[in-house]
Parts: sequence; C-alpha cells; structure tokens
Amino acid sequence: MAGLPPEPELWADFASGPVKPCPNCGEVHVTMADSPGVPRGADIWYIRLDVDDETVRLAAPLLDAHERRRAARMRDGPTARRYVLAHGATRTILGGYLGIAGCALHWSAGRHGKPEFGGALSQWQWSLSRSADHALLAVCLPDPVGVDIERIEEHTAAAALAGRFLPPDEAAGVAAQDRPYDSRAVYHRLLSRKEACVKASGGRLLDGLGLRVLTTGTVHGAGPMAGQSWTLRDLPAPPGFVAALATLGDAARRPRIFDWDWRPPGPEPGNCPPPAPSSAAAQTLDFLPFRFQRSRGDPWPQRE
Repeated sequence: MAGLPPEPELWADFASGPVKPCPNCGEVHVTMADSPGVPRGADIWYIRLDVDDETVRLAAPLLDAHERRRAARMRDGPTARRYVLAHGATRTILGGYLGIAGCALHWSAGRHGKPEFGGALSQWQWSLSRSADHALLAVCLPDPVGVDIERIEEHTAAAALAGRFLPPDEAAGVAAQDRPYDSRAVYHRLLSRKEACVKASGGRLLDGLGLRVLTTGTVHGAGPMAGQSWTLRDLPAPPGFVAALATLGDAARRPRIFDWDWRPPGPEPGNCPPPAPSSAAAQTLDFLPFRFQRSRGDPWPQRE
C-alpha cells in the first residue's frame, strides 16, 4: 500500500467566529472568525459532528430550503444532525474563503451529485464527505478535487467483497492480510481512494471500482473512466477510519490541513486536537501548530 511519499503539511486549528445575527438573513448562526486565505493546493478541513444541541441549532439556519427538506426527510435523528452540522460547517468555511455569508451561497449539483459553483465562482472546487461523527471538506482552486472518509466497519466481509468488485491484485492484497481487521482496513482504504478519484471527476463509484489504487501518486483511468488521471494521496484519519484525497491537476502542490472548531473565540482557545494518524506513513507528517489570534494584542496561547 505504498505510494506518494508524505510531505510536510500545515496542520492548523481554526475556530468559528462570534455568534450574532447575520446581516444577510437576520438569523443567528455560526460565522467564520477569519479567512483562511487562498489555497495553495487543496485545503482539507476536519469537522467534528459529535457536538451539542445548541451547536446544531446555530448551524441549521445556514442551510438552504433544499438542504432543510433533505434533513427533515431523514428518519434517523443522529444522521440528520450530522447532515446539518456538516453542511452548516461547509457553508461557513466556503463563505470564509469567498467573503460571502454562508447562508447566501448557492451551487448546483452535477449528474452524480458533484457540487459546482457557477459564474465568477466556478473556479472554486470543493468536495464533502462524512462518515459517522466525522466529516472532511476539501477546497481547491482551480483543480477539481475529491475527498473521502470511511469508517472501517466491523462486519464488512472484506475478502468476499474485494474478490467480487476489485481488480485481482487488489483483491489478493485484501485476502493476504493475517488479521480480519487488517483485511477490512485495506479494503476500506482501497474504496476510499477510488471514491476520492470518482468524486473529483463527478462520476459514480461503480464506474471507478476498476481503478488501480494499490499505490498513491498518479492514477490513470480505466474502463468508463479511461483517459482521466488523478493525483491521489492518503490523509490522516481518526482511529478506525481511513481517508483519501484526489485532485485533477498539479501534483506538486501540498495540502494544508485544518481542524474546524465550532466554539467561537473566547478566553480559552478550546481547539480540538487533530485526529490521530491511522497509519505509520501518516505519522511522519510534520504537523505544525497554528497561532490563531483573538486580536493583534492578545493572542491565544499556542497549542502544545
């Protein structure tokens, strides 16, 4: 499962802004404290979805009518909450880049659901993925981007599924693992890599199952996705999860990684620790602290 060597990446904590009435919609909702600046390559945002009811209440007004209807149709309460939080954070973060209130953002969806801005914002590319209590948002300019996070499910019949759906060499790699958990982890890692590539292209996972992703780096399309190519890398993920990032375009630019903190600035930074890397390769990444300032004269303490 080797591939693209890990590069130094900036790991930053980024807190939400003060909660106050929005001049655009008049509702009280989460805001962005500061702009993260223009992405050099892909910016990756880790978003926690296991927060309190008050945070859900403050995230909900950000959603548009379609998103609210979709959340209302979800029969499982925790799933609906996570949907609201993931989309509320996404709107807030994207609005921070664009200088637009999150509640005022509008986008369309491609044939298979890939979100797209129109007009002057069309060069801004982004991708959202969520699994259980975690979500990932990737933002890129101007390369199309796809991100995926998956939980390593306890009851996945990894060897059987890999033998049915994956190329023979990948299926063999899943079956060769000594422990059942390792087989499941490899299987979900491969699926996550394929899903990231497919999402960058706006396709379907079914069309991307034949992609060869035993290694990261440059991936060339096959079958329905012939003629396309992606730059693929694994991302650090919380324990029990795997994550991957794919971009169409320049492979040389490194991603920045941010932790989204729902709590607004205050006397304590309260920033969430980054998820533990899920592989030995990820542990070699150079996680650099970020000093988020409450004001020019009164910075928060730097995280240890």
